[in-house]
Parts: sequence; structure tokens; C-alpha cells
Amino acid sequence: MLDPSRAADLVTLERAHGAALAELQAQDRPQVRGNLRRWHRIAAMALCVAMLLVLVTPALARERAPANPALAVAPVAPPTPAALAMLDAAIASGRLADARALIAPMWASSSPDVALRGAELALAGGSLPEAVDGFTGLTDGPLAALAWQGLGITRLKMGDTTAAAAALDKAVALDVGLARAWNARGVLADRQRDWATADTAYAKAIAAAPGDAAMLANRGWSMLLRGHHVAAERDLERALAMAPANRVMRTNLALARAMQGRYQDAFRHSDRANLAVDLNSVGYAAMARGDLAVAEAYFNRALSLNPQFDRAAWANLQYLADLKGRAGPNPEARPERVPQPLP
Repeated sequence: MLDPSRAADLVTLERAHGAALAELQAQDRPQVRGNLRRWHRIAAMALCVAMLLVLVTPALARERAPANPALAVAPVAPPTPAALAMLDAAIASGRLADARALIAPMWASSSPDVALRGAELALAGGSLPEAVDGFTGLTDGPLAALAWQGLGITRLKMGDTTAAAAALDKAVALDVGLARAWNARGVLADRQRDWATADTAYAKAIAAAPGDAAMLANRGWSMLLRGHHVAAERDLERALAMAPANRVMRTNLALARAMQGRYQDAFRHSDRANLAVDLNSVGYAAMARGDLAVAEAYFNRALSLNPQFDRAAWANLQYLADLKGRAGPNPEARPERVPQPLP
């Protein structure tokens, strides 16, 4: 509908145009008649423009409503504690594909809890620079203790021991009950042969997570490094009882028993699939104890049992040959050990 004030303006404009036209018609000169036609055209164009503005301006001034209100983006609620627990379990158990599927719809919430799990997922998947970025962005917020813990573990895996120690110390200063941070601090102390710090760290880790087999297993490895084989056996036996399928724990337990000279007892948990590995480990222990003939027998049997070429057993046989003087001294030869566990 035309605005009344706009309509009045048009009426006034038409009247002015008519008056001007009448005045020009009253003059009887050719030049005036030409001017009259030109002025008539100009006035007509001005009138059309004015009418267009009158009709269009109110429409432009009106506020437009959304084309489809149903498509408006609603805020996404943060994930529930149960959903986060499922995500944590998937990451901890190594089911990374499941974890990625679980976290995908959570990102839209922009929740710090989700960002923390994203960094943990990157750490578990080996994307260490991405994990560093994720944890660093959370070190000043409410999840600072957990972020420093994750950052310390990531730096430890990257081999940056100085940054790892600083981050882990900040984590446990903020939350003394962070078992993973204490465990990683113990692993770092082992690498530095700082046994007092390792003892403190592992004790706090086990106290914070008494049901976690990895904490006991890592302390058992620490005892093996120091030559405390009875203490190592005790921790590794308890750890294996909690996680009977863990091959690293089983191998290290065999090594702890063999280092006490209990070679037959070392094979108590062996099976056909892992016997070659255990033979190599027990042979290593026999070689370290100076029982070279026993070591050679175990290495040779490991080679005969393994359907593929056993690099560790072969390397140990070469090292054993150096020890027995059957080959010239080889300063670069080293025995093959079982892998050291990581946090």
C-alpha cells in the first residue's frame, strides 16, 4: 500500500509539472516549443523515478526474516560424562578408529574436555606435534593439570627430557594424584639413572592407580635396570596377574627369573607362539651371568624354532662369539635386549 505522505508528494509534483507546462504553452515561440518538449520528457522521467523510489524504499526498509527458521544453527551441548568415559576407554585400549568416530560429533561443542581428548588421541596415534599443540592450548585453563601431564608424556616420547621433566613436575604440583604423570616421571628418571626419583615416582603412581598393571611393570623394569632381580620379579609377577596377555610383561618376568639363574623357571609362562622370544631373553640373561654355553644353546634353539630369521638371536650369537674369543673383538657389538616399556 502507498504511504499517504508519499502520495501527497506525488500530487504536489504533478501539479507543479502541470503549471510549468501551461506557462510554456502560453508562449508562442518555436524555441519555447522545443524547450517545452524537452522539459516534458525530463519531467516524465523524474516522475517515474520518484514513483519507483516511493514503492521500493519501504520494502527495503523492512527487516527480512530468515528464509527457513528451521535451518538456524542451535548451540551444541557439551558431551555427557558417560560419552567422555566411552571415549577415554577407546583411547586407553588403543581402539583409535572407534575413538575418532566417537569424538567426531563432539567437536562442534567447542568443549575443553573434547579438546583434551583430541590431544590424547593425537598422542596415542603418534601425531606428537599435534598433541603438543592441543595440550599447550589447555595449560592455562581448568584442565591445566591434565594438559601438563599429556604435554610431559608427549615431550618424553619426543626425547625432550628437559621439557618433559618440567611439564610433568607442573602436572603433579597441580594434582598429586595424576598416576600417568608420576609413571612417566619414573620412566624419565630411569633413563637418567636417577633411582631415588624413580622410586618416589613409581610409588606415587602405584598408590594413585593400584589396579594399573603398567605402573607395576614399569617399576619392575626399573628394578631390572638396577640389577634388583628379586624385586623386579615381584612387581612383574603382580603386573602379569593383572594383564596375563601382555607379552612385554611376560618377557620381562622371564628375564628377571633368568637373571637369578633360574633358567627353567623362566619359561613358566611361555607358549609355542612366544617361545623363541623367551629363549632369546633367557639366553641373554645366561650370557650376562657368564653362562656362555647355556646362552649359546638357547640362542641356537631360538633360531631353529622361529620360522623367520630371528635377528635378535643372531645378533646375540655374534656378540657371544666375540665374548668367547672365536672372532676378533668387535667394540660395536651389543647384545639385544627386550624393549623398554613406555608410559
